[in-house]
Amino acid sequence: MAENLNPNITGQSAASPNPPHLANPSYLANSSYLEWGPVWAGAIVAVAISTILLQFGASTGLAVGDAIRPDNTLSYNFIVAGLWILLVSVSASAAAGYISGRMRMKLNDAAPDEVEFRDGIHGVTSWGLATVIVAMATALTAAVASSLTAADVSTGPELSGEMQNWAANQTVIMGFATAAGSALGAAAAWFASVTGGKHRNDGTSHHVVVPSPLRRK
Repeated sequence: MAENLNPNITGQSAASPNPPHLANPSYLANSSYLEWGPVWAGAIVAVAISTILLQFGASTGLAVGDAIRPDNTLSYNFIVAGLWILLVSVSASAAAGYISGRMRMKLNDAAPDEVEFRDGIHGVTSWGLATVIVAMATALTAAVASSLTAADVSTGPELSGEMQNWAANQTVIMGFATAAGSALGAAAAWFASVTGGKHRNDGTSHHVVVPSPLRRK
């Protein structure tokens, strides 16, 4: 089904083979299929969700993991932390994708496959923007923390070879979790954005995605 720029248009103008935005070349010359309003909206929501969930994880021990406990015994907490980071990335990206896809304006100039592609691109762009914002904030926080703790260096007990290997594995596992979360987040953003666009086209009520306890009575 072709997209309709304005659902209020009826009669001859709605059935015209040349809608106003196609009949006016200057409209196409000064416009873009990528709408930054929905992209920014989705990215801001993703950053907010990530911040809240990571704070929650830090307070409950889900997002903080050390390979070695203070008593120099092995710990698996960092594996749980890696899984939590992956979950946060996917959920925040899906929210960003759905918002950017559903809020995108429809244009009456594309086949269904092209509409799906444009919706998906909005979701991925929103995911990318949120990822850049989070990466910059993380780098800034790490730089500040490093500068504050540079002068406070303490020498702990020497670790055995097994302990050192276990600690090295923490870096690998956390890096893999971060990369996997980013990749799965991009996929989640794409499919959520396509779903949001489909709900927009079908006029699906927002109650479909809002849990019943949170719905307005």
